[in-house]
Amino acid sequence: MTDRSRLLRGGARAVTGLLVVAAAAAGVVLLGNVPLPAVAREPLALTVDTTQNTNRSLVCAGSFSELGADPERPGAAIPVGEATVATSGAAAETATLARSAGSGLPVVVSAPMADPLASAQVQSVDSESLRGTASSSCSEPSNEQWLVGGATSLGLATTLSLGNPGTVPATVSITVFDENGEVDAVQTAGVIVAPATQQTVSLNGYAPDRERLAVRVESTGAPVAAHLGVAQSSGITPFGISGVTPQTDPATSLVIPAVENADGDGRGPNDSGEGDAFPAIVRALAPGDAGGTATVRALDQSGKSTDVGTIELAPKAVGELSIATLPAGTNALVVDADVPVIAGALGSAEDPDTREHDFEWFAPAPVIAADTEVAAPVVSGGRLVVVNPSDAEAEITIARADGKGKTTSAAVAPGAAAVISAPAGATITSSEPVHAGVRSVTETAIAGYPILAPDPRDGTLTVYPR
Repeated sequence: MTDRSRLLRGGARAVTGLLVVAAAAAGVVLLGNVPLPAVAREPLALTVDTTQNTNRSLVCAGSFSELGADPERPGAAIPVGEATVATSGAAAETATLARSAGSGLPVVVSAPMADPLASAQVQSVDSESLRGTASSSCSEPSNEQWLVGGATSLGLATTLSLGNPGTVPATVSITVFDENGEVDAVQTAGVIVAPATQQTVSLNGYAPDRERLAVRVESTGAPVAAHLGVAQSSGITPFGISGVTPQTDPATSLVIPAVENADGDGRGPNDSGEGDAFPAIVRALAPGDAGGTATVRALDQSGKSTDVGTIELAPKAVGELSIATLPAGTNALVVDADVPVIAGALGSAEDPDTREHDFEWFAPAPVIAADTEVAAPVVSGGRLVVVNPSDAEAEITIARADGKGKTTSAAVAPGAAAVISAPAGATITSSEPVHAGVRSVTETAIAGYPILAPDPRDGTLTVYPR
């Protein structure tokens, strides 16, 4: 083959290649502009019941812990006495948590998620160093929770109990807030809580000489149940004790049911002036980066709402309102704020003759959804209080959790906080969203706790399989 033939053949091949490339490019352009038939297929969605074959566990704080009970360990919290647990609903399983010292172990009750179950505890103490009655709701373990109440100033001791009913250790971070803001992180620390145990720590050691306290509890590894115990003495005379139930999330509106301040009942002017000898107190914390204002209202049985004051809130600092005289017939307090807050209210009782005194920190109650049956344990001597914040009358159905006895009903007016007769192991169902709590008040003792409805986020989950 001559050189000329080779050149002609190579040129022909090059031209052919260019024509093929041009044709392919044209085809791509045409395909891009011509609609082709498509197959549309919706993704497969499966709805899974997350409550199926699962149990809900509630942890009770156990007996009250006293600081300084052991002279050799003045910073140790030693549990004293025994708490009584009231349960509404049938517990499928009951267990206790171990701890290093003391009697009255924390109780854990469990039942299937779909079954109504709630527990609360109450304990009366009368010794040389402690006197009063403390109560709290038994709560679900959580990875984040908040508590408001107590102090570490002169005469006051505040302890934090952390219960881990799980099977793996929990690493707990404690953040303390006081009247000036968040306590220096150097003074807070992580606490390891072993499975099936409870640890109790002294907040007097974490944040001494604080007039107001709020606490955030965060855990990893396993969720925990947190409760506060507050004890006060006046000199060497016991002045009262209280238990504090945790709250899960800050909110712009909080309902604190069952509040009462009985120390001023039937009295006239006193050393504090015309108001109550020991005024009711409301504390609130805006845990975010912005401060705000919280307005506090008192609600009674008829639906009357009375503004009792405001709290100016600096970011991360515990604000306080002292209510000189709580309006007669008050059964609940509502805290409305322009930023999310957590809050608590202090009520007192005192016998005017013996001067025996007691106090209780009341915690907000979560909403009970309409037409949802919720267990409501009522301790001995306690009264159920139902708060209806809606604009419509709430029809409340009260039954026994064991199914025995007759079902009764009660009406709660719009905006009212009503005291309702209920058995010890009650369930309540409301036609409107409501909040509920229980209180027990005598001349020398006061105690109260919120009814903790199950977390409404539990339920169903949509899964898209691949």
